[in-house]
Amino acid sequence: MLTRALAQAVFTEAVAACDPTVLVASALADLASLDGRRLAISAGKAALAMARGAGIVARGLAIAPADDGEPLPEGWERMISSHPVPDDRSVAAGEAALSLAESAGPDDLLLVLISGGASSLMESPRISLAEYRGITSAVMASGAPIHELNLVRSALSRVKGGRLVAQCAARVVTLAISDVLDDDLTVIGSGPSIAPVAPIGARAIDVLQRRGIAVPAMLDAEQSSPPRIGDVSRVVAGIAAFSTAAVSALAKRSLWASRSTTPLAGDVETCAAQLLAEPGVVVAWGEPTVAVPADHGEGGRAQHLALLLARGLRGGGRAALVIGSDGIDGSTPVGRPTPAGAFVDGSTWEAIAAAGIDPERALRRRDAGTALAAVRALVVTGPTGINHADLVLLG
Repeated sequence: MLTRALAQAVFTEAVAACDPTVLVASALADLASLDGRRLAISAGKAALAMARGAGIVARGLAIAPADDGEPLPEGWERMISSHPVPDDRSVAAGEAALSLAESAGPDDLLLVLISGGASSLMESPRISLAEYRGITSAVMASGAPIHELNLVRSALSRVKGGRLVAQCAARVVTLAISDVLDDDLTVIGSGPSIAPVAPIGARAIDVLQRRGIAVPAMLDAEQSSPPRIGDVSRVVAGIAAFSTAAVSALAKRSLWASRSTTPLAGDVETCAAQLLAEPGVVVAWGEPTVAVPADHGEGGRAQHLALLLARGLRGGGRAALVIGSDGIDGSTPVGRPTPAGAFVDGSTWEAIAAAGIDPERALRRRDAGTALAAVRALVVTGPTGINHADLVLLG
């Protein structure tokens, strides 16, 4: 059986193996033949680490959800913004990024470094911020997958769907760390420097209509972004990089795990059932969807999946760590630090009941955080600086 200490050690080692600073520095070394004065925009949960990998620039913006307190190379400005819901700081960051991109000349090189979380951290909405927040929050609450959410965000934004660089005269190099299935550059951070091939307006309208959300009048079915010629784009770490590193970390400890090649996606209860049916030690990854009721409690996607696994594991000898690779799962609870996820085993379900909490009701109310906190099952790591979806270690 996995122990909590072993599972957390594997998580820590996998985080180190996916260091964004090293990944960006290596990618830029391969692109050393691209010359010109370097300007840069780095946005996302890995923004600060990616900025360090880029090194000295003439001018750079690093837009992150929190300050890690570490210095940035010469030329970089740090901007702390809002996640997962944009606020006035997000708009200020988006406007600053647009200004920087539009200031670049034809002999310059603009680096766009994108990781998960950029969609909220950097914004310039085409409607009021309040209306934008209302629409995107409704899409999130509906349980929509990330590609649908980011499609709607792109249609409502001046910086997404390639629009960040639409008026940029410089050659653009996009380096991305993926938190989305298929490592689609138009979806990672809502693709601020990557124009989708197909018009996004009609597809965004379809998402809103299918989910019963009012379509704003300004949304045009033919809306699209102009393609750019000569730019360079690369995913420096795919979504599977983190789970692959976890398998290697387990192997170093003589634990041979099977890694799921199919990502966790869709209904979270279905994902839990699939995981529980797997024998032996299993490493899985992805982002199940969780519909959130209006009267929901505390806890994010990883905690909800962990509580579902606790129900299936009760009385048995297996255990599971379910954890967000970024070290953040859900919003910050009242009076407690933000959890990264949870560790559960065969005793967790009954322990929650013994603590006076109905675990089935906690599942219905999306209140896994309260239930798991009562038995000290929550795992707190702090922000990791990476973002490769959620990880499950089961065995």
